[in-house]
Amino acid sequence: CILIFGLILLLMIDLTSDQKDTPWLYFISSTSLVMSITALLFRWREEPMISFSGNFQTNNFNEIFQFLILLCSTLCIPLSVEYIECTEMAITEFLLFVLTATLGGMFLCGANDLITIFVAPECFSLCSYLLSGYTKRDVRSNEATTKYLLMGGASSSILVYGFSWLYGSSGGEIELQEIVNGLINTQMYNSPGISIALISITVGIGFKLSPAPFHQWTPDVYEGVRFVRQIPTSISISSQRCLNFSKLHGHAEEKCYPHS
Repeated sequence: CILIFGLILLLMIDLTSDQKDTPWLYFISSTSLVMSITALLFRWREEPMISFSGNFQTNNFNEIFQFLILLCSTLCIPLSVEYIECTEMAITEFLLFVLTATLGGMFLCGANDLITIFVAPECFSLCSYLLSGYTKRDVRSNEATTKYLLMGGASSSILVYGFSWLYGSSGGEIELQEIVNGLINTQMYNSPGISIALISITVGIGFKLSPAPFHQWTPDVYEGVRFVRQIPTSISISSQRCLNFSKLHGHAEEKCYPHS
């Protein structure tokens, strides 16, 4: 809620102010991130909570990744301000992209169903594509964005294909635990469809995480992006996608070995 309120404030200031009040934009974005970290620390060690009809789950494990994402986004802003001011690019859009990407990562950390697990990282990824091509006058930046967008779109398609196999094999369930129960009830946990689903999910997330052998596109993207700006962003992307991978494959083991 704090990040959403910060996004609304940034939009209102950008729309109503004739002369862009840059210090206020920095202050609002940084304050919303710091307040989110503070609220997260106050919630530490509280009981796990499931909300939104089981679609969102909060526990200490998820909060560790949420803290890491918030911290990286907080560091991203001061590291990028000088470069953006020197190149005379729009600062409001940059701050909006950073906060929106952070919001997507926060939602992913608590995602407990296939739809949220797909939509949240896509929100994060779309902002990452835009940030990669933010220096639109730079040819290398344009090339990096094109490759990033194409590979991201391909990996998302493969990931959705794997999700569709899980959805169909479990009898139309989207919540992770309900998928496990559905596969056990339908006796589909050892079927070839589950193998296809796990392979597709592994490949889809693999292209997003870019470990070997899915890393061929990564050097070109990083060469075309401002390095200082991308340090905290890359850490944040890796952390939220590692969490995505651990969630899905943690439940995948239960699907394949439900009685162990």
